[in-house]
Amino acid sequence: MNPWVPLIAAILGWGSSAVVTRALVGSGVDTFTMLPFRLGSAILVLLVVVVFWKRFRSTDGRAWGRGAVLGAFAMATPMTLLTIALEDLPVSLGGLLIALVPMFTIAAAHFIVPGERFNPRSLPGLIVSLVGTAILVGIGGDTVAGVGNLWRGVTFSLAGVILAGVGGALSRRYALEVGGDGLVVPQFTVATVVLFLLLPVLGSSPAAIGPSDWILILALGTLGTAIPFTAFLVAAEMSPASRLAVSGYLVPVVAVALAVIFLSETLSLAILVGAVFIIGGVVMAERATPHVPEPGFSTAQ
Repeated sequence: MNPWVPLIAAILGWGSSAVVTRALVGSGVDTFTMLPFRLGSAILVLLVVVVFWKRFRSTDGRAWGRGAVLGAFAMATPMTLLTIALEDLPVSLGGLLIALVPMFTIAAAHFIVPGERFNPRSLPGLIVSLVGTAILVGIGGDTVAGVGNLWRGVTFSLAGVILAGVGGALSRRYALEVGGDGLVVPQFTVATVVLFLLLPVLGSSPAAIGPSDWILILALGTLGTAIPFTAFLVAAEMSPASRLAVSGYLVPVVAVALAVIFLSETLSLAILVGAVFIIGGVVMAERATPHVPEPGFSTAQ
């Protein structure tokens, strides 16, 4: 198999997830109704992989314990915050802010992952990305069509990004301790259970979801969650870290491009300039940090 095939599948899947999420939000499906069914359909796909591919099986109690932490705090929580953010932000804003996840992963790894200290050479990249964020939000945010409450959306988005970064560092540490494959099913299972427990309290009745919305939810769970995550793990066996890092750079670009095509979002000069600064800063920082947790460990996208 060409090593780019699974990597492109992961990039397209993760890039489309923000667009499909925004479409569901626009049709009136609330966050706490959407997410449990999104992850529920992803679990079904992963179980098929477990049965037929013989991968991700784990009976290790340590893996399940660590997977429970990842599922609740590194997956369910940031995914919820980032989905809520898309209720107020178009993909051209929310999707680009998600590109900051690697920056916070680098910072969190300094405290969480032994031996992966913050490299001062990453500081210029961090500053460039923050300048891009300021341009994107402070200068261009109010001019973008489709923005609801700008600062509420940005607050939820940045909170989700920070937690996703911490989750990426935790995933890296736990993967070194018990193996990455053994964490997959536990974290997806626990995240799904947590969100289904919240459904009757915070969600709406699933009966209110229309047939077309169910199709989008299933697509989000399979094509936008389970398949890209699995494809990335396949790519990780076939590609060096430098090639894997391409996914972190291209996912937000794909998301914005798909939003322009399918959601008719428009791009202002501030968005384009902010995108260049954010993605450029992330590239600079990752190149200066050779031991940063590999892209894809964080499953909050």
